Amino acid sequence: MFFARAAILAALASYATAQTFTDCDPTKKSCPADPALGTEHTWNFNSSLNEKIWNMKTGEYEFSDEGAHFTLSEEGQSTLLQSNFYIFFGVVEAHVKMAAGAGLISSVVLESDDLDEIDWEWVGYNTSQVQSNFFGKGNDSSWDRGGYHDVTNADTEFHNYTTYWDQDKLQWWIDGVMVRQLNYDDPLTLGGSQYPQTPCRVQFSLWPAGQKSAKQGTIEWAGGLVDWDKAPFTMTLGHLRVEDFHSGKEYSYSDHSGSWQSIDVLDGNSTALTELNKPPAKSLSEKWDDLGQGAHIGVYIGAAVAAAICVAGLVFFCLRQRRKGRLEKALESDQVMDNRNEMNNFQNDWRQSEWKQHGGYQQVTN
Repeated sequence: MFFARAAILAALASYATAQTFTDCDPTKKSCPADPALGTEHTWNFNSSLNEKIWNMKTGEYEFSDEGAHFTLSEEGQSTLLQSNFYIFFGVVEAHVKMAAGAGLISSVVLESDDLDEIDWEWVGYNTSQVQSNFFGKGNDSSWDRGGYHDVTNADTEFHNYTTYWDQDKLQWWIDGVMVRQLNYDDPLTLGGSQYPQTPCRVQFSLWPAGQKSAKQGTIEWAGGLVDWDKAPFTMTLGHLRVEDFHSGKEYSYSDHSGSWQSIDVLDGNSTALTELNKPPAKSLSEKWDDLGQGAHIGVYIGAAVAAAICVAGLVFFCLRQRRKGRLEKALESDQVMDNRNEMNNFQNDWRQSEWKQHGGYQQVTN
């Protein structure tokens, strides 16, 4: 039983690493600096995304009062929401409902450019458990890093899954209770080299591990192939709180070691902080209140003039129509009179003709 489970976890580790990616690995070459969050903020995800802060990398994003919905409706689909900012140690508090269904994986992930990774993962066939995991520099050679934690009704109720992460320890919390702690010098970190310690993005995804093209061990771990006849499947992200333990504009790697000591913090306001501090768009009433008294008077005068022009135009139109109606009526009356006179003349001519034909002329002669 132990070896069977180990084989599944080993397949999982390989597949999970295959799903990770980086545009530029700072342990191999010089890379652009990472834009920082540099603050603490809470998102409710009940409105459209701010694309300067979040990027829907794959799939589609839908929102409601409940939060963000990541939905798979047919084979070949997957979803990934990724932050445009990075945190250099911090707290990620995510309120999540997992997607239920064999073969499906819901996840909350912290991932760095050099593939340090911290995971929460829900396997769709098991709605009463969540898995914790971590990787260092994309290393998937060890299969014994995962943890398993009981949580009831994970698909129908929101639970608070919190990651606390600093240079000394990594903690996973569920609904305010710590369920796991990993220290920097834990044997699993291989002397700290496999401890996640570089600036990370925040990512959320729902993806089908149980697909025909996957390895058999991955399919078994996911609980079998996805039954697409039961689609759609939905993972929901409620409100999210993210705290960056550093305040600055961006993070850069001073060397290729991938150690937290090599990370430089550039002072200044981050793009994310600037965007978050922007005042919300004003309503029409607020914009009206911002106008001065003179502007109000000008608007009133303009409106009055416009109304007067409209009234004058309406009066002119009515008078014109009335005049036109009178003219048409007069013309119609003249036509009637002409027709009547013509008919009278015709009748008189006819009577005279009849009178002559019936002896009127002979009587006059006699």
